[in-house]
Amino acid sequence: VDADAKLLAVRAADGGMYLSTKRAARFDGETWLRRAGLSEPEPWPTETTSPDGRLSCDSLGCLYRARGQVAALAQGQGALAEDCGMAGVVVSLVPVRGACRGPRTVIDRFDLWRRGAYAIWLDPDHVAVASVRGWQGRRPWVPVPGRKRAGGDD
Repeated sequence: VDADAKLLAVRAADGGMYLSTKRAARFDGETWLRRAGLSEPEPWPTETTSPDGRLSCDSLGCLYRARGQVAALAQGQGALAEDCGMAGVVVSLVPVRGACRGPRTVIDRFDLWRRGAYAIWLDPDHVAVASVRGWQGRRPWVPVPGRKRAGGDD
């Protein structure tokens, strides 16, 4: 998921990639595809299930199933009640504010703002998560969200 919560990507069973949109965050989407050795994304299902059965979506969000894990991709508050009870991973494009109990991993809008884009790997017995900020670390040249630099109006 990109840092602005505008773009989601998941892997298809055949190695392809589903992108939630081709319009928002185009640079990120093109970069993700290129790094995966792909030129075009698979069509993101709306109100249906992908041909490989991994990704199913409705008006509130999507569920992604791979390697015995379930990840919920919640687009609004209405999806959280159901998704938090059934998924091991929840990625919410809106703030969760502690309303999500049950999943081992919850990434919400505030996490994206604080830590940047996230990558999630699902394995049968564990979930690995990496954020851009976590990968960059706390270094003098890495900006901290919400802080202004001394002497500047940026």
